[in-house]
Amino acid sequence: MDLGILNNYDIIIFDCDGVIFDINNLKCEAFGKAIEGYQSNIVEGFVEHCKNTFGVSRYIKFKEFFKDFANEQFQEDKYNKFLKNYANLCKENYKIANITPYTENLLLELSRNKKLYIASGSDEEELKEVFVNRNLSKHFSGIFGSPKTKLECASKILDNSSKRKAVFIGDAITDMKTARELDLDFIYMSRYTVQSEEQDLICQKEAKKVIGTFEDFMTTKDRIQ
Repeated sequence: MDLGILNNYDIIIFDCDGVIFDINNLKCEAFGKAIEGYQSNIVEGFVEHCKNTFGVSRYIKFKEFFKDFANEQFQEDKYNKFLKNYANLCKENYKIANITPYTENLLLELSRNKKLYIASGSDEEELKEVFVNRNLSKHFSGIFGSPKTKLECASKILDNSSKRKAVFIGDAITDMKTARELDLDFIYMSRYTVQSEEQDLICQKEAKKVIGTFEDFMTTKDRIQ
């Protein structure tokens, strides 16, 4: 296996959705289903917003829904209902979502001599359970998610690692901005992104390297095995 650019780093931080799991479209649909009962234009507008802010915590997005889409005062009971609906949908989606191509091969190789972490906008406790259930947690030194922001997650990972070189692998502009804020290299994985074409182009321009999937790190021999 030719790890190429990844050989340059001691710490590799992965986003989860659209990087480890092909789940972005399922999650966007789940945002719409979680608020079922509203007019279709409101639901569609909110789902589109969720696509263009992928990586931002659900805790923020459902608060934004009241003011920016439903034109309602914030309602704690309804907010908690949205969160519960969405969490239940996500739990089912993670059971059926495909792990992206060659992810398991890559994680096995990298975890031999590098520290691997997850920094995600998804719920942290939910993710920890998912990674155990999908037999992926063994590869990671830590899994971090919301309600902390992605920047807070990545900062926590780097707190005791200032002398080690790190890279952030993500599929959204929130990942790119997190990497830039922390002065990290950014690798953009584009295959499963659901963000706008404009955001996609920004990520491609800012990235140290652009890949489709982790197959791009595999040699011909690896692909045959």
